[in-house]
Amino acid sequence: MAAASPFTVVGQPIPRIEGADKIRGRALYTADIQPAGTLWARNVRSPYSHARVVRIDTSRARALPGVVTVLTAADFPNKLIGRRLKDNPVICSDRVRFIGDKVAVVVAENADAAEEAALLVDVEYEELPAVFDPLEAMRPGAPLVHPDARSYVGWDAEIPQDIPNVCAYQVWDRGDVATALAGADVVVEHTFQTHLSHQGYLEPSAFVVSISSNDRVEVWASNKVPYNLRTELATIIDRPEEDLLIRAITVGADFGSKGSPGDVATGYYLAKALGRPIKFVNSATEDLIATSPRHPSVVTLKTGLKRDGTILAREARVVFNSGAYGAFKPSANGMLGGAARAGGCYLIPNLHIEAFCVYTNQVPGGYMRAPGSPQVLYAVEAHTDLLAREIGMDPVELRTRNLPKRTHDGRDDVSGQVVREAAMAIGWNEPRATGKLIGRGVSIVTRNTGVGEGSSDVTVNSDGTVTVISAMPDNGTGGLTMVAQVVAESFGLPMERVNLVHGDTDALPVDVGSGASRMTNVAGHAAIDASDLVKSQLAPLAAQALGSPSADWTRLPDGQGGWRGPDGRFISLEDLATEMVHPGDPAAHAQVTISTPRSSDTGYCCQAAEVEVDAETGAVRILRMASVQDVGTIINTIGHQGQIEGALIQGMGYSMFEELAIEQGRISTSHFGDYKIPSTEDIPELITVNITTTGPGPFEAKAIGEIPIMPTAGAIANAVADAIGAPMTQLPLSPERVLAAIDAKR
Repeated sequence: MAAASPFTVVGQPIPRIEGADKIRGRALYTADIQPAGTLWARNVRSPYSHARVVRIDTSRARALPGVVTVLTAADFPNKLIGRRLKDNPVICSDRVRFIGDKVAVVVAENADAAEEAALLVDVEYEELPAVFDPLEAMRPGAPLVHPDARSYVGWDAEIPQDIPNVCAYQVWDRGDVATALAGADVVVEHTFQTHLSHQGYLEPSAFVVSISSNDRVEVWASNKVPYNLRTELATIIDRPEEDLLIRAITVGADFGSKGSPGDVATGYYLAKALGRPIKFVNSATEDLIATSPRHPSVVTLKTGLKRDGTILAREARVVFNSGAYGAFKPSANGMLGGAARAGGCYLIPNLHIEAFCVYTNQVPGGYMRAPGSPQVLYAVEAHTDLLAREIGMDPVELRTRNLPKRTHDGRDDVSGQVVREAAMAIGWNEPRATGKLIGRGVSIVTRNTGVGEGSSDVTVNSDGTVTVISAMPDNGTGGLTMVAQVVAESFGLPMERVNLVHGDTDALPVDVGSGASRMTNVAGHAAIDASDLVKSQLAPLAAQALGSPSADWTRLPDGQGGWRGPDGRFISLEDLATEMVHPGDPAAHAQVTISTPRSSDTGYCCQAAEVEVDAETGAVRILRMASVQDVGTIINTIGHQGQIEGALIQGMGYSMFEELAIEQGRISTSHFGDYKIPSTEDIPELITVNITTTGPGPFEAKAIGEIPIMPTAGAIANAVADAIGAPMTQLPLSPERVLAAIDAKR
């Protein structure tokens, strides 16, 4: 019999607290915001991949009824913007670098007039040589996307000077790779390629900027990091952060994309000049062709191993196609974190990784769920299967042989168990149907729980309820529900006794925002710390109510929270509040800001796929997939399972068919009718196995938001390769590519 849970609210399938408003149409998104007097803005975008802007004639657009003004770069401050590397103009002045770059902005009384007028702006261009392949862009003599790149603020001095167009560079080293490779029994090298793909969010990017009569700037934005947005906007417009208010608003998903300021700075300058609120709402086409998709990559892995399967050394070269700009990659040096994972989960004593982000004349790449990891780990795990084939070893055995056996603190490492259970879940050793191309594959990854700064505000009310303020963005992750659950559990209250207020940037000092697998860890710990502080502040009042010298917080067997005196008498939180807490009582309120420490505690996820391949067409049908992960305490069982299944299905789409088709910098997949994402008919049997461990999050929770997308492509690619007996070294696994691999084998 399973042990009884120590929790009453945590670990329960609590529905989203914002869910009813969303399904009933009451939730407000940025596109719903329309302050009085709002003007509509529309960007004029370049049709060329690389060109000089010779002349702009706005007369036809200005003459259209309803048009208020048309502005070009000459009407805006001449500055480059970006989070770290400042290489992106607000509006392009003399040069455009990708199809979709902004050269002007139209402002009109309504959306239709703005859209029509944008087509009437006449721009004369002089085309320049362009480069689209990152490997070609790195060759001597390649066209320079940014001739003055080394003068940009934030430029990393470590970037090699002899390689053109590199905008981020990083190296990881351990051991003596050359010597180890020379002593290996087998050395195998492969190159893998991944493609351009989009996050596929439903809500288009939208921004509203209004300046009040007292010159306060109010912003509504489909943005997942409102406090970062405030900081970046303040820097761009040269105003203190306290002048800016980023309003809390529902975000219709982002999966990493909506982290840059977008058109907010342009909106501010327009609102300042025209004295009226400004509204941008992208079309779906604009979002597909011009906003931060997942980076394409080229990954080369060279590995040496013994005949017994022990991996001795690896050289890895990772090249990401950064597109035209690198402005809004938030890492310190502009590199995608996935590059560091080229060693995989494995104990490789000698490892050299060299990684590049490279400018090209196409849409700038941005962040998408587990940035850089699905690309690199697909390569790592497909390469691992090919290593096993080279020495005639079972792929599961090769993995378990090279995975850690002990954790950093001496406990048994669960990685081997995770792999074996995933393989077992799809019948790894079971007989396969005769006369069909059936294949099975596995892929294992690891990831830490993210950290950062966060604030929480908690108040015990005089009716015994608790109010918690969180500025966490509502972008569909269920984070706000998690905060309410954590507070309810901390106080021993049912969920309906906790009121959650979605705060704006005036409500709290800081919020970490969405991303990096850190929301539960940071916001959850902040909420617990604020709750604990309130409980300690109310302890003297509880002692007074009990007539005791002291009172300590405790929980009754039924989960109810309250204080107990030395003589054993107990008063519940609700009784104390209704009897002795008055509105505005400072003891009943706490606001805390924390910075969560980095933890060496990692999580594993192994996925296994079984597929059937049509030998005549190359079509792949996924029969079943298993996802096995070690988890800490699950805060919300519905949300947790949703993250696993959502990530896996998103990873399936990435692996199989989600591709922004692009040629000479022009994206032809310009609407969601062409950009296929998985539908219910594409979803196979999904098997989930959770192995309980511990984590650094609240109540020993562990991150789950990103890790289940990281192994999916590797598992499916390995299953296809197993079915057809030929490697799959390029994504997506389209029927054409699979058929080509079959034909090449023949």
